[in-house]
Amino acid sequence: MDPLFAIYRSRADKLLAEFWAVHVVAAALAGVAAALFTSLGWWVVPLAVVAACGLAAGELAVGERRLRKLLVGTSSSELDPPDEPRLANVVDGVCLLVGVPVPELVVAPSSAVNATAFGRRPGQSTVVVTRGLLDSLNRIELEAVVARLATQIRDGRAAYLTTLVTTVGLPALLWPALWPLVQARTEREASTGSDFHDDAEAVRLTRYPPGLANALESMSSAGVRSDAPRVTWPLWLADPRSAETAATDDLPDYRADLETRVAVLREF
Repeated sequence: MDPLFAIYRSRADKLLAEFWAVHVVAAALAGVAAALFTSLGWWVVPLAVVAACGLAAGELAVGERRLRKLLVGTSSSELDPPDEPRLANVVDGVCLLVGVPVPELVVAPSSAVNATAFGRRPGQSTVVVTRGLLDSLNRIELEAVVARLATQIRDGRAAYLTTLVTTVGLPALLWPALWPLVQARTEREASTGSDFHDDAEAVRLTRYPPGLANALESMSSAGVRSDAPRVTWPLWLADPRSAETAATDDLPDYRADLETRVAVLREF
């Protein structure tokens, strides 16, 4: 097993274990309180724990569906290879080179130039590219972007961030107004990786740094803003706040602005 994949899987497993533990402990305490201060008896404790496990499983399922709806959108189109032959051909070739299963491909109708990969397992991943990205990038640049997403799937970072958003970020995922309650923890957990490292992995695969650098420049010029809630922003290739004209302080510590990422790639 790849060491980086093992690290990300371990972190995802810890988030899931914490998520389940919070539900089970809270239910057990509530059951004990009910047994002590009511006439229900101690049988209520295991019943409360079972109910909490069912609730946790339901929340995870709802969170995954909600995340998919926010990233994919109801008006997006799932692709058959003939629909977008250039994209399908690039994804097939890159995934074969990276060694990951070909993900589900979705084109979002947004004019923003951005892309994301999500899914809790490499074999059940989804890649979303915006219509703006397909219209703005040439084949070499598109290949660089797909390589960036595919390496995140291979390394397990896409799965880890998906788990993060659907566990720690679940309140904000369901109700965006609750983002301030989970912002600090979500951004701290997301900071376990870096845009520079992931960019370097992608160009190590394509062996052509200008491809990704040019793609990021095009994204910055055309705009990367997403309508998805803030809790989903760690999943995007370019943070929706990022642009050459954006102040660095506008970005969280774990994200780099596009101008700096391009400058680093130009030095390869």
